Formats: sequence, structure tokens, C-alpha cells
Amino acid sequence: MCKKQASTQRPSLVNGEATFVMYEAIFKEFWYLCDPMSPSLTYFCGIAATAFISVSLVIAVVRWFHMCRPYDRKPDYYYPGRPYVVGIYLNALILLPYVLHPDSPDAWYLVRIYFLPVTLYHFTIMLFAYFGKVMKWKRWRRPMYYVGLPLILIQLAAFVMAVMPGKQIGSVDPKLSWAVLYVAGILVSGICLVALTMVMVWAGQSDADDFSNRNDFPVVSARRWTGMVIVNGSLCWVAVLSASQVMMAVVMMLFASSSVIFITTALHPHRGRPVEDEPDSKEPACREPEAAPSRQQQSALEAIHIVMVEQKAYLDAHLTIQDVANRSGYSRSSLSCLFRAHLGGFFNYVNQLRLQHVETYLQEHPGAPLQEAILESGFNSRQAYYSVKARLSA
Repeated sequence: MCKKQASTQRPSLVNGEATFVMYEAIFKEFWYLCDPMSPSLTYFCGIAATAFISVSLVIAVVRWFHMCRPYDRKPDYYYPGRPYVVGIYLNALILLPYVLHPDSPDAWYLVRIYFLPVTLYHFTIMLFAYFGKVMKWKRWRRPMYYVGLPLILIQLAAFVMAVMPGKQIGSVDPKLSWAVLYVAGILVSGICLVALTMVMVWAGQSDADDFSNRNDFPVVSARRWTGMVIVNGSLCWVAVLSASQVMMAVVMMLFASSSVIFITTALHPHRGRPVEDEPDSKEPACREPEAAPSRQQQSALEAIHIVMVEQKAYLDAHLTIQDVANRSGYSRSSLSCLFRAHLGGFFNYVNQLRLQHVETYLQEHPGAPLQEAILESGFNSRQAYYSVKARLSA
């Protein structure tokens, strides 16, 4: 009886030992792959860095040499910040030492410098270069140049150490190298958050009555950009804090993929997406309109007439209420109240003048096609003309 029990338990023990040996072999294989010195990991990291640099170069070339028609006629409007975008993507070439020697500690430190403070700085520059130019806000340049100068020096120092023969990072105090990496990363992250906040504020303040062309401020793109920057910035921190080359290689592949999506969607020249209407509560509070405008209001209305009718500011297809404020000498908020109280709103007033100009142009030029009259009257497309005509007629 005892012999029979022993014979029935023996196969289970054998199976258990085999399972243990199998899992041990799998664990050893996984550990071998994750070993920083393993050839498999070195090959994977080199391939990931090569893919990231290649995609960056392709995007830089496409963004500089290719502009869709007819948007190439107004590159400053449809492609704001284009030189900055090209320069940022070309900067990926500085990672070439890591492609050639992914097992080098110096090249690995260069990669971490690139993906923490430098990449976050790139995000900040693109946000200001694009949306700052859309909002005609130029005060970002000098502060960002001051921030960028030390980052350039840090990146160049890391690059020199990576290309020099031998192990250079070992001769530097580890505490100093880590302090430079994380302090710079924290400072630039704070600046990037400020840029994100400003872009979201601009998107929130942009309503249909601030623009004569409802497509001038890309609200949808602004929200896509902020989401992309938050996700990619978080990936940068995860990759650097993990101190894992595998994680960094995965992040490089994700960045290469997101860059392709970025240039085909967020950087697309079509700014023809409708501006999302914002609640009226975001508009500045205006007094109840009086039966007759006061002397000060009458003076402002005369200034508006001079700018809009006599100077024909409505012929500018991208005219904003801020442009009228700058040319008339009155504040944007006061003009916004006057437009709504006495002129039917900025958008309606400007486009009514444009519709009248189309009719006048066709009368003065009997042989001119309608498309020519539309473009000469301040509309940026035939679609915009018919949309405005239907809206104002209703």
C-alpha cells in the first residue's frame, strides 16, 4: 500500500521540478535581456535611437521644404513658428554618439540630458512660437533665450564628453551630474507648465466675437498640443527617473510615433476648424446699452468708423478686435461692449461690411468672377463667404 502511494506521488514531484526549471530558465533569459551590458539590449537601444533621429530628420525636412497649396502663399499665418520647429527636430542629431555607442555611460548621460530639460524646453518654445505668434505676443522671446543659453551649454558639454574617448562621466562628481540633470529638469518643467497655462487661457478667452474670421485661433489644436505636451513630458520624467535604457528606448519609439501624428494633425496647415463658442460669462461685463451713446462712446464709435470704413480695415481677412483696439487707441474690452451694444457685435459688423464690398466690387468690375470679389473683400474662402452670408441673412 505504501509503495503504491509513493508511485502515485512521484510524477507530480517530477512535474514540479520541471516547471521550476522552466521558470528559472525564463527568468535568466529575461535578466539577460535586461542586463545593461547584454548585446540584445545594446542593439535594441541603438535601433530605437536611430529610428528617433531618422523620424526627426524627415519631419524637419518636410516642414521646411513642403507647404501645401494654397497655404504656402501665407506661411507666417498657416505655419507660425516653422523655423523653430525645424531647428528643434534637427537637434536630435546630437544623439548620434548614443547610436554609435549605446553602451557608453557618457552617451547615456547625454540622452538623459536631451530628454529631460532639453525636450521640455523644446515643448515650451513650440507652444510660444506657435500660439504666441497667433496671439501676436512677442515678450516670450527674451526670457526663453536666457533660459536656453545655459541649456545649450549643458547639452554641448554632455555631447563633448560623449564623443571623447574613454569614460568621462566617471571623472565628474556623480552628485554634480545628477544635480545638473534634475535641477534643470525641474526648472524647465515649471516654465513649460507656465506656457501650457497661458495657451489654455488664450483658448478659453477666444470666442467667436473676438475674430472677424472664426478660424483664426486654432482652439482645437491648442487643446491637442497641451495634451501631447503633458503626456510626452510625463514620459520624459518616467524614462529619466527609471534610469533604464529599456524604458528610454521605448520612450524614443513612442516619441517617433507621436511626432508623425503631431506633424500630420496638430501642425496641419488647415486652421479651418470652427472656434468653439465659449459661455457668455467669460465676456467682460458691459453696462446696459443706453438709448443714445454718451459723448465718450460716440467718440469711440467715430474712431471705429474711421478704422473700419474709411481705412477699410475689414479687408484684412484675419482682422481681430485687438487690431481695431490698437489702431483706434481704445481698449479691447470697451470696444467689445460698444460693438455688441450699438453695432450688432464685432463679427457681424465686420462681415456685413465685407458682404457690401463684394456687391460693390462686382458692380465696379462687371467681368470679375465671384471668387475674385470674395477674396478682395476680406473673406479667406468661398466657403467662408457663403457661411457668413447665410448666417447674417438669417
